[in-house]
Amino acid sequence: MSGDGRLSGRAALITGAASGIGKATVERFLAEGARVAAADANAGGLAAAFGGRDRDQIVTVTGDVSSEQDAARMAAATAEAFGSIDVLVNCAGIARYTNFLELSLEEWQLVQDVNSTGTFLMAQAVARHMVSAPAGAADGGRTRAIVNLASVEAHVVLASSGHPQVHYNASKGAVHMITRALSVELAPHGIRVNSICPGVTETPLASYALASAEKRAAIERLVPLGRVGRPEDIAAAALFLASEDASYITGEALVVDGGFMVQ
Repeated sequence: MSGDGRLSGRAALITGAASGIGKATVERFLAEGARVAAADANAGGLAAAFGGRDRDQIVTVTGDVSSEQDAARMAAATAEAFGSIDVLVNCAGIARYTNFLELSLEEWQLVQDVNSTGTFLMAQAVARHMVSAPAGAADGGRTRAIVNLASVEAHVVLASSGHPQVHYNASKGAVHMITRALSVELAPHGIRVNSICPGVTETPLASYALASAEKRAAIERLVPLGRVGRPEDIAAAALFLASEDASYITGEALVVDGGFMVQ
């Protein structure tokens, strides 16, 4: 762990940390000097990913982002462990693939609860801590940051390619607009709020979309750079938006998709 990394001295809470983009973001933030609370509903996954690590640098917290009580508890545990929360990265999310005419209300609601309501609850719980303990001169006047994981599917629809996700599209569209609204509301408190819009990325969440060589090839043909994303690609974008390199950026949706959306 570098003592002069881009997040040196900063405390971050990262949800969805047991796998995929969340796990890669935890590793990148630690490498850049942050102290990290890695949060996930999967306690076993957290233990497998981060068990035995230096607890001065990383703690794990288990909870459901769609529960108001769990969101508040995870934020409080982070503040207690590190004294403050400087960065939140909302990586927790789920995907389901069901045609609209067969889509149940229960499945619709589950996706909204985790992806959009979870983003709202975590942002609210963490922002309350940020506002109650604002960054001061000892922190060099650095801004605090919330980074939300949206998706290219907040902007485009892939249903025609055998990728039926009206509930996922709706939830990520909500994340996009939550981000924009919070960027205005939280700016007076020195809190920047941005989102990342990944294309298809090599994670457990995308296993359905990449389940066969044919499906993978079909997606890769749509990407000018010729490959699906890697979790590390998205973690690098999260690092940028969390760092002071992005100190004058708020309310933006950073698309990380290999050029897919520009076509």
